[in-house]
Amino acid sequence: MKKLLLGQVSILVISLVGCSTFDGLVSSRGPGYRDSALSNPNPAPASLTPPDYTQSTVSPVMDATYLTSQADYHFTMGETLSFEGRSSSAVEEYKTTLIYDPKSVHVRLRLAAEYVRMGMVTEAVEQGEIAIEMAPDSVEPRMLMGGLYSGLKMFEPARKQFAEVLRIQPGHAEASIYSGALLAEEKKFDEAIVYFDALAKNKEFQDPERAHFYIGRVRVEQGESHYAQAEQAFQQALRLRPEFPEAAMSLALVLRTQKKHAEVEKLLKSYQEKFGPQHDMARTLSQYYLEEENYLKALEQLEVVEAFERDNLNIKIQISLLLIEQKKFEQAATRLEDVLLQAPESDKVRYYLGAVYQEMDRPQLSLSHFKQIPPTSPYFPESVVQSAQMLKASGRGDDALEHVERSIKARDDIPQLYAFYATLLDERKAFKKALAMLKVAVEKFPTNTQLNFFLGTIHDRLGSTTETIAQMRKVLEVDGEHVQALNYLAYTFAEMGSNLDEAYAFAQQALKLQPNDPYILDTIGWIYFKRDDTETAIKYLEAAHKANGDEAIIAEHLGDAYLRHQMWQKAQTMYKRAAALETDTDQNRKIMEKLANVKTQNQGVTRRAPASLPEPSSP
Repeated sequence: MKKLLLGQVSILVISLVGCSTFDGLVSSRGPGYRDSALSNPNPAPASLTPPDYTQSTVSPVMDATYLTSQADYHFTMGETLSFEGRSSSAVEEYKTTLIYDPKSVHVRLRLAAEYVRMGMVTEAVEQGEIAIEMAPDSVEPRMLMGGLYSGLKMFEPARKQFAEVLRIQPGHAEASIYSGALLAEEKKFDEAIVYFDALAKNKEFQDPERAHFYIGRVRVEQGESHYAQAEQAFQQALRLRPEFPEAAMSLALVLRTQKKHAEVEKLLKSYQEKFGPQHDMARTLSQYYLEEENYLKALEQLEVVEAFERDNLNIKIQISLLLIEQKKFEQAATRLEDVLLQAPESDKVRYYLGAVYQEMDRPQLSLSHFKQIPPTSPYFPESVVQSAQMLKASGRGDDALEHVERSIKARDDIPQLYAFYATLLDERKAFKKALAMLKVAVEKFPTNTQLNFFLGTIHDRLGSTTETIAQMRKVLEVDGEHVQALNYLAYTFAEMGSNLDEAYAFAQQALKLQPNDPYILDTIGWIYFKRDDTETAIKYLEAAHKANGDEAIIAEHLGDAYLRHQMWQKAQTMYKRAAALETDTDQNRKIMEKLANVKTQNQGVTRRAPASLPEPSSP
């Protein structure tokens, strides 16, 4: 479980000196004065003190109005830069403000906050200490220093600062809470529990639900054996304040850690129904629904997250992918195009747009996006494959080959592209070209099993059985559980009618790795056929055909086994099926010859096996 307390006090540093309310900070402009700038993203300074001409070397000509206007200007610039995340420039403006108004506690707090954002803790501490010297009875500088000291693991100085806050302002909620949190950060869990329990029972403490909440967090810190007590504490916090989002989220995290997913969903959905959408809850629920593959509900929650994170492009992309999952391609494309306007260099967005337009059967738009993905992108290989597939599907096979060739020249370090290129060449029966290319690829990637396997199959296409066997053995040297290589070797030996025991061992190993695979079942059946164990062969071949009734070679093998067993009608049925499925002209002609022969045998003209059927080999 992620640490829940660690850093809680230090987080206070930013919140205290940001744009949140500064309770009790008194401006030098007059007792009880509060600057409206505290609710303004670009305010004037809260305290602009007129120069003390009796103690200063400043010329009376530089009057209070001038100094105030200069301080106002630089402070406003600092606030604007801070809001834009330009901390180093904001620091310069705040420091300039102090030149004109060196007694402003508020400006020093803002400067300290900016230093914290920049990781310049020493400088932040320095400004905090100056602020305390300037306003020793002000709460905010001490809360700032308490947070900084806590973040530096200086627990005793932090405790003293929070104690001073409670002296100045008894019952100060944050100081009370963080005093207990310090005990937890020091791993004094039992003391922390006693402290928060007493705080919860203290009638003068106005937020007892927060005390119970922190009891729960301390219990979480204590480990899994205390999760039940953590649940009780969070539930008590929610009973006292049902709209307490942090307590609901913490309870949800504890339940989720214990895999009580249904309870998590019920809790967070109930909260949202009562109190409206909540950012962290929506994010948690979206993750839960994604894990459950409930994409519709995940989409609903991500849209809530998006409302809170308007500029989060990853959320927008995730929503687009869920729309794709639901086949709402038009909506997905519209969203992705909008994201692309905000991030025109995003190859990730271009890839998904290419995929969406491909699904929408808009190949030109799809190709346009795929082809703009640079070779340096992780999406480049897949974009090349998809582009080539579309070109091939549209009858532009030559263009597909050229596209892959150019891509390999642009990125010759991607094995996937060589493998895909080999499949294209294989489909066009350009075996010699494929062989030459794969030899180069295997030299470049000697341990790549896919390339080595493809090289073996191309040797087989060219009738080089010896090289085929040698190459498949190389594959198995790299990966002894390469299912395709195991089955290919087994089938090759079965076709040769030799090494049938080794072939059987390879095929059985492949079947263990990939049970019920129709091609492996076919290989085993064919081995039994070659052993002249026709009945066992039929069992395996029927299982293979049942698993894949659309494979011509399996139907043909089963027809051969039926024929040998003198099951004439079934043999004819299988040969007809095989002929209907076979796309290779030469192979189809051979199947038709077998069909003619079995018809002749069925009419009693002859009882010998057809010439095209191999004689059984000895087992």
